[in-house]
Amino acid sequence: MATLAVGIDVGTSSVKAVALKRTGSGYSLRSVGQADIRRSEFHPEESPQAIAEAPLRALERVSQDSAFSRKPCAFAVSGPRVAPRLFKFPSIPKGEVEQAIRFEAEQIIPFDLAQAALDYVLFDEAMEEGKPVMEGLVVAVHKEEVDKRYVLLKSAGFDPVVLDIDTLALANAYSETEGLNERETVALINIGARFTNLSILHGPRRCFVRDIATGGDMLSRAISEIYGLDLPQAEKRKREASYTPLDDLEGGGFADDFGGGGGGGETEGFGDTEGFEPIDDGNEEYVLLDSDQTGFESGDTMSDADDFEASGQTQSGMDAAQRISANRAVLADALGDLISEIQDTFKYYINRRIIPRVDKVRLCGGTAKFPDIQEFFASQLGVPTELWNPFARIDVGGVAGKYPPNFLDELGPMMAVATGLAMRAL
Repeated sequence: MATLAVGIDVGTSSVKAVALKRTGSGYSLRSVGQADIRRSEFHPEESPQAIAEAPLRALERVSQDSAFSRKPCAFAVSGPRVAPRLFKFPSIPKGEVEQAIRFEAEQIIPFDLAQAALDYVLFDEAMEEGKPVMEGLVVAVHKEEVDKRYVLLKSAGFDPVVLDIDTLALANAYSETEGLNERETVALINIGARFTNLSILHGPRRCFVRDIATGGDMLSRAISEIYGLDLPQAEKRKREASYTPLDDLEGGGFADDFGGGGGGGETEGFGDTEGFEPIDDGNEEYVLLDSDQTGFESGDTMSDADDFEASGQTQSGMDAAQRISANRAVLADALGDLISEIQDTFKYYINRRIIPRVDKVRLCGGTAKFPDIQEFFASQLGVPTELWNPFARIDVGGVAGKYPPNFLDELGPMMAVATGLAMRAL
């Protein structure tokens, strides 16, 4: 099986590309590329034609890097025209499995299978009431969605040969870089602009996935509503809170250098959502503080001005706490529905004894760099939460000199899907 080596992730707000080489000890990074996709809601000055062509233009910028152009690559799709479903039926001979899965898919897939690309994966055989059962995941993708993405990639100079879905590419990147043990359940949450990909891995052979129709755009809308900014201004302020743009890099590998919060907090149990009340002073500066600059730890508690003075805290310390509270107010307003959907998904699998619990959460995607988001997810989900960077377990020494210091560390969390695609095999 030859390693494919190139993964292209076409998201709503940007294109991400990763080229890898398999080595004796794992993988080494050959190149990385990223280009923003200009969108009408945040760039109203652009013509309709320019907006329609924006994904192609972003792909063309990335394809300037010879590591990607004309190379066989894997690509992925997500959203409402992607239907992953679990299936289970009594154990049958291997020769009958495909027909049985297709019959099962016809009952559970929400569109005509004649218009879909279909594939499946079998989990390890399980026992129920003393009898063996076959379990797995079947995925249907509407052919129009596949054709549209294929034509777009070909037009930009890529050679797309393998189709995947975002959630499974995410799971692939984690299992290849971090590994999984039989008793551990990990939830991967990739927060995109319009969709969030959720992959729940229970041991090395069981994966449960879904796309949730909300994401980082809701942060921009929350900032807009809370602080009275128009959407382009709110998007700009959100990005200022999360990262510092870098100059274009050689070879199509231009990206944004993310700054932002440290590790997530830990809580016990899987509890109900606790909201955060916004600070009602209308000062948008409170949104924009990186929590690493405050000295305020995730375990600290809020108090009023007298409490800060009594404990020897300075006015700047109080301001830092207020700013963190404001960051979390925006997160609660913007991502409350996402948290509820994730909680419901956890409860569904736990209540049906498909998984025993969720042991840890790993966040990725551009929005995962927003200040205080890791602590916010940990407190809401009741599960230890950290930022996940797939590049941390990949050899980047051969290309590190091409990029500014810490660039790959900061870029890595938004490259998880592209990394998992690059790890696919022909």
